[in-house]
Amino acid sequence: MQFSAPAAGSVLKPAEIENHLLVVEPIEYVESMPTQMGTSDAVRCTVHDITASTTHDEVLWFSTVLVGSLRSRIGAKVLGVMSKGVAKPGQSAPWILQDASSTPEAVKAAQEYLAGNTATAAPAATPASTPEALDLAQALSMLGATPVDQPKF
Repeated sequence: MQFSAPAAGSVLKPAEIENHLLVVEPIEYVESMPTQMGTSDAVRCTVHDITASTTHDEVLWFSTVLVGSLRSRIGAKVLGVMSKGVAKPGQSAPWILQDASSTPEAVKAAQEYLAGNTATAAPAATPASTPEALDLAQALSMLGATPVDQPKF
């Protein structure tokens, strides 16, 4: 019998992944979670950062707009680019997931990452010269996002 170690929650702030192509898997909607600032609704999710070739488990997001857009998608895979929305007067711009599900290059990049991520314990970084990296760069460009530098081997 094999046992798994407890999952460690990931700290993943939307600002750290702005303009990144993501596959977000909402796992749980948490209503009225106690925090240092009072109670707040949250969504617990797994975030696959396609741009950076990393996966973050047990992420809790509290942003009202992100929570609202993900809570009805529990159990689904959401493909999007982390962006800032339009600020209301006197408020900060909210974090939003810009839909990338109808962009063929983004869908292909996400499918390839998830297929590789499922097959291996740790995802390998993709060299920037591979067709997959070029497809991702093209998809991000079409969505107005800026890709981060990929490691060179």
